[in-house]
Amino acid sequence: MTLLPVASQKEAAQLIAQLVHEQTKASNPFQSKKCTRLLEPSVLHTVQQIPGVGKTKALLLLENFGNIHQLCNASLQELEGVVGRSLAQQIHAFFTQAK
Repeated sequence: MTLLPVASQKEAAQLIAQLVHEQTKASNPFQSKKCTRLLEPSVLHTVQQIPGVGKTKALLLLENFGNIHQLCNASLQELEGVVGRSLAQQIHAFFTQAK
């Protein structure tokens, strides 16, 4: 354990913040990769069952809406902003039309 002398609580807080920042920053920002969330395969597969939605569009939808519940409740305009008008209409109809 290392002790670091500080003159005040404010200086201690600044030191802690600096240590945390140093530990979390990438060594070379040009080599850092975008952090991607690992999706549950079953969730991805479920979204792919929507007509017209393949793996790429399913990933895009989940990145933007976060989960299936929010995707189901998305407005037509929100969907259009992610996948375009035609596919957005298909997805919206899929969730809103009673079978």
